Amino acid sequence: QKWDGKWRLIFFDIAEFYRSQRDALRERLKLLNCLPLQRSVWISPFDCQKEINFLIRIFGLSNQEIKMAIAEKIDGEKFLKKQFRL
Repeated sequence: QKWDGKWRLIFFDIAEFYRSQRDALRERLKLLNCLPLQRSVWISPFDCQKEINFLIRIFGLSNQEIKMAIAEKIDGEKFLKKQFRL
């Protein structure tokens, strides 16, 4: 994909009771080439809204447990651009 200059931040808060779903979600985010900023905050430079919606459905989660934001600037952007080869 071509980068549109915007960052996609994926936030999730999944209860400990659903640890296996949380761990599986992290693995799927890695497959989508997202990078962790924190354990429950991930980032991608590419539009992945459809994929995130799909993950919400297959894991039986809600929009309360997973949220997505789009940002134009983020601290450490130079490092992130290098990681994503932008």
